[in-house]
Amino acid sequence: MHFVRRALAQLDPVLQIGLVIGLAEVYRLLRRLIPTDWPQATANAHHVLRLEQVSHFAWERGIQRWFLHFPELVRGMNWFYLSSHFVVTGAFFIWLYWRDREGFSIFRDGFLLATAIALVIHWRYPTAPPRLAHMGVKDTIDMYSGVNIGSPHHERFSNPVAAVPSLHAGWAIALGAGLMLYARNALLRAAGVIYPAAVLLTIVVTGNHFIFDAVAGALVMAVGFAATAPFRVGEREPAYARSRV
Repeated sequence: MHFVRRALAQLDPVLQIGLVIGLAEVYRLLRRLIPTDWPQATANAHHVLRLEQVSHFAWERGIQRWFLHFPELVRGMNWFYLSSHFVVTGAFFIWLYWRDREGFSIFRDGFLLATAIALVIHWRYPTAPPRLAHMGVKDTIDMYSGVNIGSPHHERFSNPVAAVPSLHAGWAIALGAGLMLYARNALLRAAGVIYPAAVLLTIVVTGNHFIFDAVAGALVMAVGFAATAPFRVGEREPAYARSRV
């Protein structure tokens, strides 16, 4: 029995972190397999724009127009958008696993359920990003960095009509909350505020999401955590997986 417990303890990091990474990859694959309905996605994008206009927060064009005065900054934001989503989220889960095992379990379950909900919404409510919806918002990643991450004739990297909800925003906001809850030093706590803010700004400046998409992403994450956290908090992790800190 002692040998089994030791073996489980040694394998647990690989199993737990591998589960998160593996399911994130499954999400990416499934999203690419969703059929792309461009007419409906464009119509839905204009529905979102009208909702923002009625609510007086259709600020995407104005924000992007101001940042386009600083092309080098926009290039940096392009690469931040392309690289940070999975890399930073993966690093967060590795850090949280060693920092607090129970916290890791809460965030693992919340992230996975929220991502599954988002996938269903992407399927049932395809929405083109502002850069592809013919509303005067530019595709800065293609324009300044020469990378086409999705268009009606170029869908090699992803399904580009999955703007609502924004998991870039949702994951970043949840990650920031995790840093605020579990980090001990001031630098990481500050990153818990700065990183989500940077992601929210970047997804708008690059033309990949509406502000509404970010709100929807935050709401989906909230539902994921609300549905899973009470069960996780109410049960103890196996002894081999408990945090020693």
